[in-house]
Amino acid sequence: MSVVHPPVKPPPPRGRLRTLTAGRLTYVGHATTLLEVDGTRLLTDPVLRARVLHIRRLVADPAVPPRLDAILVSHAHYDHLDLPSLRALPAGVPVLAPHDVASLVERMTEHATIAVAAGDRVRVGNVDVIVTEAVHDGSRMRFSRDLGAVGFVVAGSTRVYFAGDTDLFDRMRGLADGIDVALLPVWGWGPEVGPGHLDPEGAARAAALLEPRMAIPIHWGTLASPRVWWRDDPGLPAREFERFAALHAPGVAVRILAPGAAMALP
Repeated sequence: MSVVHPPVKPPPPRGRLRTLTAGRLTYVGHATTLLEVDGTRLLTDPVLRARVLHIRRLVADPAVPPRLDAILVSHAHYDHLDLPSLRALPAGVPVLAPHDVASLVERMTEHATIAVAAGDRVRVGNVDVIVTEAVHDGSRMRFSRDLGAVGFVVAGSTRVYFAGDTDLFDRMRGLADGIDVALLPVWGWGPEVGPGHLDPEGAARAAALLEPRMAIPIHWGTLASPRVWWRDDPGLPAREFERFAALHAPGVAVRILAPGAAMALP
């Protein structure tokens, strides 16, 4: 059963109002992206530190965004739910997350939370955030309880799908209509990816099911454990995704953004 949540009120505008445009997308790195759609600013799975446990950042630390309307957290793995990064963001920004993840965030930070499940819809500023299914183990630690995992579609004048972490599944074909941009994870931080994740070919097959106008690989080139085989060429997973997408989803345009790079949304 889907739930329509009360709208999240955006902060009051500063200065003169600007004409709304489709927006801008910044690949901050790993699963962290800044989505600016119709004047609404959303940050996904923020990891803003130089190090998370034994995983180190390969690129410069990102700046903390100056204004946000909401934070989207897909699941509780440490490379997606980084509590110190959340604490560094303004406390008044609400966090949308699966129910048990939202409870953890509310206990451990000063953020207000909105607990969501697949099928829910939340109005944030000028966009709808639609919560989607994800096939992924959402345990915080190995052998601990699964706290849930979801993806999100940000729907305004442009529709952007953020997968979080997920395995390939057949229901992706009907996951969301009219996706303009799909942000698809293509690797991780270690030497291999296990069940519940997409590798470059799996992400290309996901693009074929989702049929977005454009696919952008994420979850690569930013965080790495020691001595991973791709450390000297962190862009390799993204290039492999582009190669496989040409085979499995030739009708989908691929755009590779380096960590920190941005583009206008179509």
